Amino acid sequence: MRGNSFFLTILILLSVIIHLIPFILYGNHPLGYDTGFYRRYVIQPILSFPNTPVPGLGKDALGLRMLLDVLRFIPLPSDVILYGSYIFIFAVQIIALFFLAKHYWGARIGCIAAVLFTLSPIQYTAFWYMLFKNAFALPLMLFTFLLIEKQSRWAIMTGTLVMISHHTTSIIFLTSLVLCATFSKEKQKVALQIFIAALPVFLYLHISSIYDYLAFPVAIFMPTREYITLSLPLFGLALYGIKSMIVDKKSTVFVSFAAVSVVFPLLSLPFYERMFIFTDIAIVMAAAIGLQNTYKKIKKTKEKTTRYGLIIFICVLVGWIALTTYNQIHNLRPLISPEQLHALENIPSHVPADAAILTSTVLAPWVGGWSQHYIIAPGMHHDAHSLHDWVSFWNGSRDYKISFLNNFPRPLYFFLSLQEKQKFTANLNDCIREESFFLLQYICNTIPR
Repeated sequence: MRGNSFFLTILILLSVIIHLIPFILYGNHPLGYDTGFYRRYVIQPILSFPNTPVPGLGKDALGLRMLLDVLRFIPLPSDVILYGSYIFIFAVQIIALFFLAKHYWGARIGCIAAVLFTLSPIQYTAFWYMLFKNAFALPLMLFTFLLIEKQSRWAIMTGTLVMISHHTTSIIFLTSLVLCATFSKEKQKVALQIFIAALPVFLYLHISSIYDYLAFPVAIFMPTREYITLSLPLFGLALYGIKSMIVDKKSTVFVSFAAVSVVFPLLSLPFYERMFIFTDIAIVMAAAIGLQNTYKKIKKTKEKTTRYGLIIFICVLVGWIALTTYNQIHNLRPLISPEQLHALENIPSHVPADAAILTSTVLAPWVGGWSQHYIIAPGMHHDAHSLHDWVSFWNGSRDYKISFLNNFPRPLYFFLSLQEKQKFTANLNDCIREESFFLLQYICNTIPR
């Protein structure tokens, strides 16, 4: 037990170091698109508990909002609370995966799975995208799987916590429960109890998202080809373990989860790109078993050529995994430049508190994450205009653009990159006052709120 604790401590430190590297290399805000959504929640005034939802962190993420609300009472800067808790949750994921794997296959495979998970380029990519809700719900789901295997009633509570944490994780969790109840008589009762308790909570919190989900939305993550390219070394190890995982533990909830996480991408079901995060966990577990099987084969074989060949095979694949993650760290750069970040930080000193800011879809989370202003962006923040409306605006005459912009509250500002300026402000030169390179004030036909 002491050995496992020491190993996990070292692995957690390794995880923290890996997730701190982008901050060391690229500055205080090196992560991806969703960063601004969560930062906006952390910097807004505390008015209630849980606090007021924000775009990207709505009522469906009740659990995460409550956690961030509690953490805000710690006397630390907002960014330290935001990023520190995010990195900590990735460490908790390692612990959850270790204990689940240990329950099924023993401590050695648990340790191997935890290492492969820590080094996984897919999980690092998920970290870079700042998928906080997913990160928060994942260990809850893995711990619930462990409680289900132990026939514990606590699984009802943790399973319900998954429902109040993340929409997509809730869907894959509920689907896994149904599959487990269908094929495992031993776990049928507890799986159905959790499903019956969790489903009403899911419907209450996520009913408004179901219609959008069934419309096959496109998730911002990675395409199938990129996932396969990044996961090739893990596939090589998983081939040696997937049969054992399925045959030995076919009635477990984890195998049901693995099946669901593979079927979603294979059938291109809604949000299947985000499902690669879960598929990666199934592949990591199979790879850990494969690595253990290869180790046993090395011990048994008497032929030196075979033994050294297998050792080289393991070293190459593990080194390949680590190198792929290293490349991801260097390839996934900050979405905003230092100049843009400086301009974002200066928004409160240049823009009145009652002003609205019109920006692009790409920059919208970031503008919201550095201000408390009303944010307008195409297709976001309850924007009622269609893509056709925006295209007509971008290509419109001066009078058309002024008429279009009269629909928005005043004072009105723009926060745009150079390329976006050409789309949003063409034919409006006399209506624009430049506050900084990125920040512009709209001054034509100003109307009261």
